[in-house]
Amino acid sequence: MGNEKEPSATSRGLRIAIDARMIESGGMHGIARYVFHLLQALREDAGSHEIFVWVRDGSPLREVSWPSHMTLVSVSASWLGLRQQWQLPRLLRKYQIDVYHAPSFVAPLFCPCPLVMTIHDLNHVVLWDLYTPFHRLYYRFFVRRCMEKAISIITVSQFSKQEMIRVMGMPKEKIQVIYNGVDPSYRPIEDLGIRQLVREKYGLPEKFLFCVSNTKPYKNSRKLIEAYAQSSLDIPLVLALGKAPDLVKYAASCDKKGSIRFLGFIEEAHLPVLYGMAELFVYPSTYEGFGFPPLEAMACGTPAVVSCLTSLPEVVGESGCFLHPFDIEQMALDIVDALHHVEIEREKLQRTDAARREKFSWIQMAKKTVAIYEKSARNIE
Repeated sequence: MGNEKEPSATSRGLRIAIDARMIESGGMHGIARYVFHLLQALREDAGSHEIFVWVRDGSPLREVSWPSHMTLVSVSASWLGLRQQWQLPRLLRKYQIDVYHAPSFVAPLFCPCPLVMTIHDLNHVVLWDLYTPFHRLYYRFFVRRCMEKAISIITVSQFSKQEMIRVMGMPKEKIQVIYNGVDPSYRPIEDLGIRQLVREKYGLPEKFLFCVSNTKPYKNSRKLIEAYAQSSLDIPLVLALGKAPDLVKYAASCDKKGSIRFLGFIEEAHLPVLYGMAELFVYPSTYEGFGFPPLEAMACGTPAVVSCLTSLPEVVGESGCFLHPFDIEQMALDIVDALHHVEIEREKLQRTDAARREKFSWIQMAKKTVAIYEKSARNIE
């Protein structure tokens, strides 16, 4: 179980607080996954520093035994509520925190110690029409002011850094790019028994195209279905999108309706197997601050064809194939072309796997993040 303790003086290193309240039972979105892997890396090596982790009651982090240099601290305020604006500063003073890491757009406006923020992307700002007036107001005024007050801002791609400079007017010197990692569990799974079990569980065909995404408009799932329906492809398209009644209804109206399949909830442990069994992974998103799924698919040995926009070319590099996400006819041709060269692409992935795992490493991410903590503390002294 997580431990809690009162403040104690230390000369060994910094007292660092990290907000992990977004980690909840029942699955993790991108930010929660980022924080989880940061904490897992810090449990092995945080240097000489003490780490204080903000958690809510019922957090799955409480079910884990943590080393002595890491302390779980209960926070009653919700991750997205206003109450945290006065509760978090009190906790930061109580625990004599030297550096506070807000690993998302949620931070206290009045922070009594150096603030480090991780801003993964600016889709709330750039894609205005997808969000409520409250979200727009919150980002335009509140998040901007927090970013201005932060000593350092971490982001996950050069694309997102340029967006923060262009859209939010942040000085480039304040923003540091630290790439996300890929969990070692994402690797080729050769066990035929496990592969057959997963194939039967999800009713998968022998060969298929695969897409893991959601139903937000910028993920471009409908255009992918349109492109597939108009293409010459005769291999089924399998989509892991969660609840998508509109897309299911649209797919049912297509000529290839029997070849378009929607999966429900996918267990995390089964994803590497699904990625690895696919002939090709397709990801036509038009706005990504990073983009985990293509990297995960590639780590499992499956070539990825991704949108040529935003961070995706930066993340997949020369190891990926690209498509035009707005031109449905061209998208279909790009997918067909990638499938025709899939064996060549598989060989390329094998050659570049070691370098890619070194570049996208959670251990390296954590080490670079600790360096940011140390630099931020020095800058305030």
